[in-house]
Amino acid sequence: MPTIKDVAQKAGVSIATVSRFLNGSGYVSEEVKLKLIQVINELGYKRKYTAHILASRKKRKVAMVISERIKQLLNTDIGYFYKVIVESIQQNAETFHFEISLLDLRRVEKFDGYLLIGSDALEQDVQEYKRLGKVVLVDHHVEGLMVDSVVSAGADAATFLVNRFLEMGKKRIIHVHGPLKYYGFRDRYQGYVNTMQKYGLLPITFEYDDLHDDIEPVVKKILANYEPDVIFCSNDVIALRVMEKLKAFGYEIPKKISVVGFDDIPEAERLGLTTFHVDKYEMGVTAVRRLYDLLVGHNVQPRKICLHAYFVKRNSSL
Repeated sequence: MPTIKDVAQKAGVSIATVSRFLNGSGYVSEEVKLKLIQVINELGYKRKYTAHILASRKKRKVAMVISERIKQLLNTDIGYFYKVIVESIQQNAETFHFEISLLDLRRVEKFDGYLLIGSDALEQDVQEYKRLGKVVLVDHHVEGLMVDSVVSAGADAATFLVNRFLEMGKKRIIHVHGPLKYYGFRDRYQGYVNTMQKYGLLPITFEYDDLHDDIEPVVKKILANYEPDVIFCSNDVIALRVMEKLKAFGYEIPKKISVVGFDDIPEAERLGLTTFHVDKYEMGVTAVRRLYDLLVGHNVQPRKICLHAYFVKRNSSL
């Protein structure tokens, strides 16, 4: 049977790195995580878990519910966030004796449990799945609905960012966000707005749909009406597009304007984008563990699990 040492050797990393990855106990780059997932699957490595998990040999049928929109995004830069979450769920499912099936959001079928990925599910969708089995939302939370969810702490990240730049004397902080019907964008937006208002500053926001809109009119409008110190974007894809346009218009980054994203996709590191790192793999693992607890009757009180994102300073900001 393959060991953790075998995994480390084949992946070309240290045993400590593999251990951090398996335990979610420290930083491992997204590139290395994906490499480790591949190696673990190739070797058939099985992680040792606690006795109560190993003792429960019953296979449980679990649906990973994904909307058509997210399904189409999985192999794009925009969908990288969800790609890692999906691979994390698939890689950890066997350990908890889950038999995973992919289910379209609009096809409601009976399973033991459901992992609803992304924010496309409406409240009535969540209620319908909840009626049929145990449910955990991933990167989604429905306010006022008592259902388990695993999310990144986007509002806290936005608060940290505003505080950081205010301490540097940079008050003209503009937020470019995705459609607010999606929880993650709404959470970061609210954190930004609340923190700006706390200090008596006017929040300045622009909505931009990274799937359908052209970023140039947004950037032109910002530059024509404001003199921003910082442009904080609700994901890295938006931030990289903003950064590209600013450079095309002759603005020095970060000397003239700082640009900050959120997610920490591989392109962010390659292009020097300051951002917030979200442990996408750990979100998937946490969701699987939480669903397991619900299915075996452990800690059944619904909870919202927030994983903090941490600030990664690179060349695009002061």
